[in-house]
Amino acid sequence: MARKPVRPMHTIVGPIRTCVGCRERDTRATLTRVIACDGRLSVDAGNRAAGRGAWIHARATCLDTFARRGGFVRSLRCVIPKPQRAALRALFSEVQA
Repeated sequence: MARKPVRPMHTIVGPIRTCVGCRERDTRATLTRVIACDGRLSVDAGNRAAGRGAWIHARATCLDTFARRGGFVRSLRCVIPKPQRAALRALFSEVQA
């Protein structure tokens, strides 16, 4: 009787999300949810706010890639002014420090 192949145990526990910047899959706990509500960009600290959201690592490189690819329009389905994007980048640099 042939044995079934053993599946490797998953080490990641919890919901998995994809970073819209680098496109890496990671746990929800390591990503930050950014929402667009009424044309304004904000960070969803509780991960439950209403509005169109996207998950992103708190790294400047992920935010830059997200902006360069046009992710604000594609993922959040709205146009975000540059001053709001700069404010979000400043907030992410504070998180990294």
